Amino acid sequence: MGSNIQELLTQFDQVRKEMEEVVEATALDLEICPGWTIKDVLGNITAWEIVIHKALLAFMAGDPPYFLPEQDFDLFNRYEVEKRAGWTLSEVINERKQVRTDLKATIQEMKEESLEEWMVLPWGSERTVRELLEIIEEHEQEHMEEVRRANEKR
Repeated sequence: MGSNIQELLTQFDQVRKEMEEVVEATALDLEICPGWTIKDVLGNITAWEIVIHKALLAFMAGDPPYFLPEQDFDLFNRYEVEKRAGWTLSEVINERKQVRTDLKATIQEMKEESLEEWMVLPWGSERTVRELLEIIEEHEQEHMEEVRRANEKR
């Protein structure tokens, strides 16, 4: 992960670009993980970025921590996939782009020293802001590897 905000955002962009290349090579109906297509994977990544963005906004404003409305991650994931079930891939991608644009704008407003501040995460544990932001990149990389493996199997 980058040592400063700009390096961090550059790494976000690199991982996103890699993921977009993997997505382009993936059939829309390919099952990536049990019951999930590429659209579902992208929607899941976006849903978690929305959660992280809300947590950052609360932290930056000095508000109480933002907590997930559903602490059971499997239920949260299922709800978010079902919420986007009727959406087209294009709609999911458009949401994904907008959420990332908004998230990056918020991160750019942060002071460098904020990266090392501790905060309560949406699921109740505590980590630094940097560690929370690292989760964004790690989550996308994890799913990217799942998509790559699914593509290799077909």
